Amino acid sequence: GIRGGIGRCYPFFAEFRECLKTETSITGENCQPIRDDYFECLHHGKEYDLVKKVHAQAALNEKKAAGGGGEDGHH
Repeated sequence: GIRGGIGRCYPFFAEFRECLKTETSITGENCQPIRDDYFECLHHGKEYDLVKKVHAQAALNEKKAAGGGGEDGHH
């Protein structure tokens, strides 16, 4: 990692690397879930998407609580 020791995503990388050693598909499909976990650790894409959805739902809930209606504009 940046401060020495093992980086936070290294365990995911190591698991992905081990999977690739036994991968039989040219497309890497057998290791895809492990690759996805590694990339999520690196880039947090799924986490960011979830946070956006939670914030959007919270805003909708606040609007409904204030009498602003739902998504269809009805109360």
